[in-house]
Amino acid sequence: MKSTTFVIFLALLDFTVVSAETILIADKTADTLLFFDTSAGKVTRSVSVGGNPHEVAVTPDGRIAFTANSRSNTVSVVDVASGTERRRLESPLFAYPHGMAVHPDGKTLFLTVEQKSLLVAIDVETLEIKGSYPTEMQGSHMVVLSPVGDVAYLTNRESHSVTKLQMASPNGLQHAPAGNGAEGIALTPDGGLLLAANRNDNDVMLFDTSSLEPSGRIPVGEAPVRIACSPEGRLALVTHRASHQVHVLDLGSKAVTARFPVGREPGGVLFSRDGRQAFVANTGEGTLSVIDMSALKVVSTHDAGEGPDGMVFVPDSPDPTENGNQ
Repeated sequence: MKSTTFVIFLALLDFTVVSAETILIADKTADTLLFFDTSAGKVTRSVSVGGNPHEVAVTPDGRIAFTANSRSNTVSVVDVASGTERRRLESPLFAYPHGMAVHPDGKTLFLTVEQKSLLVAIDVETLEIKGSYPTEMQGSHMVVLSPVGDVAYLTNRESHSVTKLQMASPNGLQHAPAGNGAEGIALTPDGGLLLAANRNDNDVMLFDTSSLEPSGRIPVGEAPVRIACSPEGRLALVTHRASHQVHVLDLGSKAVTARFPVGREPGGVLFSRDGRQAFVANTGEGTLSVIDMSALKVVSTHDAGEGPDGMVFVPDSPDPTENGNQ
């Protein structure tokens, strides 16, 4: 009997305990990169970076983080373990840098540059620009990479389109019409479905990545700006700047299955690695909402700087107080 009770207890413990993860948050109002400890429910470190950091990316080994600083036209390079800005990169190519993605092999950072209509490749070790790819579109805003990193997908908010760029053939671009103000972007974990949030049309378009043909269009709330797909690829969350809501999309039925309020002007959104929780950065009020995905509701809200937006998890979550910096 004792053995059975113990097994049941362990099963319940495994179901309820959520592993600690560190989220890096770009605070575009305070010009900082925040380290948020999900187990403690608080910011444990704030690192000064360039002006107006919109997005953040991190290397697969969790050593180096980057912020795209749109106002100062720079890229900050942050050592994650020490919590220090190692360098602040400048280039004539950096004219409103915004979207970021690190290649799965950890060797290259890809950066969208809106005012130059470029995708720029930066060597992670040397921090030198090793290439740039014209997108041929206006307002190239966000970027995601295919699971193996051979293809980049971009949203172009002024050209109202999405772009597919084959890394081995950068001159062979493929474009597809999206909606007005195509902004948020996400890719299902298997790389088969691309999602684009049209901020001014209040909908989300779905594209088959093999052909870049549209495969659905889902009406959502006011001013959808960011999307995240769940780890198993069944659901997506969409945040809305104007209606202050999150909508839950079922990617099988291609429909909104739930909606609920979060904080003011939500932006960045992430799923936990196990998919049990999600996190939303509320840019308009300086908070982070924690969502229980089984209940589909906000279960807690935490202070998170002044204007949090882009977010990313630190792989393997190094202890943010490891070197005594908080």
